[in-house]
Amino acid sequence: MRNMNERDFNARAARIREAIESGPLAMSEIADTMGVARTSVLNWKRKGNINLDNLKGFAQLTGYRFWWLAFGEGPKKYDEPEAELENPLMEIAKFSTEHARLVECISHLTAARVLTPALAEGITISLNAVAALKKSE
Repeated sequence: MRNMNERDFNARAARIREAIESGPLAMSEIADTMGVARTSVLNWKRKGNINLDNLKGFAQLTGYRFWWLAFGEGPKKYDEPEAELENPLMEIAKFSTEHARLVECISHLTAARVLTPALAEGITISLNAVAALKKSE
């Protein structure tokens, strides 16, 4: 994952603060639901320093997109239009929530350098093989 500097954490803190203040749950409810200390949620809100697993859970609870919370990129929420996204893969996500989750997973794994070019090529070959099997049925 890319290195975070103080400005990045401050910007993330602002996004987390927005999600808390306009989201459906109070900070204490977020902490209780996620099984973390209330001071942890307060620190996320103030400093933006949150581990990725907690950020994923936080995103699910608040309805804000993980990628927007983490990096400020893309739409804030799942119910926002995606027409102005710069990422062409997001066109795929318009077909279903499952497609959206797949695209988001690919984006996260690529940013984390887990999805290497060789692995991406292997997945592409596998998907093409599935498509070829479907055509022959």
